[in-house]
Amino acid sequence: MDQPTNYVTRSDLGWPSTSGGNSATPRSGLVVHYDSSDQNLANKPHADCLTYWRNTRSFHMGPQRGWADVGYSWLSCSHGYVIEGRGLGREQAAQPGGNRTHYSVTLATGPNDAITDDQINAVRELRRWLMDDHGNAGTVLGHRDFTATSCPGDRAYRMVQDGTFTGAPGAITSEGDEEMLGLSRGDKGARVESLQTSLRHAGFADLLGPYGPREDGVDGDYGQGTEDAVLAARQYVGSGASSGASVSGPAAAQIRRAVVKRDIERALDGLDLTEGAC
Repeated sequence: MDQPTNYVTRSDLGWPSTSGGNSATPRSGLVVHYDSSDQNLANKPHADCLTYWRNTRSFHMGPQRGWADVGYSWLSCSHGYVIEGRGLGREQAAQPGGNRTHYSVTLATGPNDAITDDQINAVRELRRWLMDDHGNAGTVLGHRDFTATSCPGDRAYRMVQDGTFTGAPGAITSEGDEEMLGLSRGDKGARVESLQTSLRHAGFADLLGPYGPREDGVDGDYGQGTEDAVLAARQYVGSGASSGASVSGPAAAQIRRAVVKRDIERALDGLDLTEGAC
């Protein structure tokens, strides 16, 4: 996938290359954040989102934080733009325990702000780009999955949990959609590949087997290995399921929880508590 449709670079903002954080290769997913105060940016011109981002960078680099740059990897604004912060290949100051393993995106919304369809779609495009072009997992977490915090707010965190941010770009629904929902043994294609990628990141690559051109079990074919991995992922989070032959609503939720559980276990193995933005 190409870069997100409405992508604003640091150069567009008049910023130099980042000096924030060390070089890093996040591979474990994307973490959603918010602002602790309402911004009402959905009802303002896009220029106000750019002003907000510049002000956020100034605050992070000021005496209250003292960081070398804005803490987040990107901003997803209410008008559907992905705006670069530290960007690709950099450690963040966003979520303690995941600053080197996960990328971060802030919604620039407060507790009562609207989260627009354009904003959701921008996160989806960012996620897909990171997966397809930069080897990142499709997992989406919230800041509170790493540390005790209100971030990213109850509304955004419900979207994290129900799969809204992991849907296909452009396929916005008010309830959120789930790429893996309804798949069953015998299905083939990109949706099965997405399911298999989730199962790999949940820790069940060995069950998928070294099949397909990628030699990592992601072959787009829902066969015995995928069925076994679906069942193992469900049981890993405590389900009493006895079959992985299809992905019902509960199964999809359990697979997402399995990925989250495994990601948190991995993050805590190399816990870094040096910086944390919100």
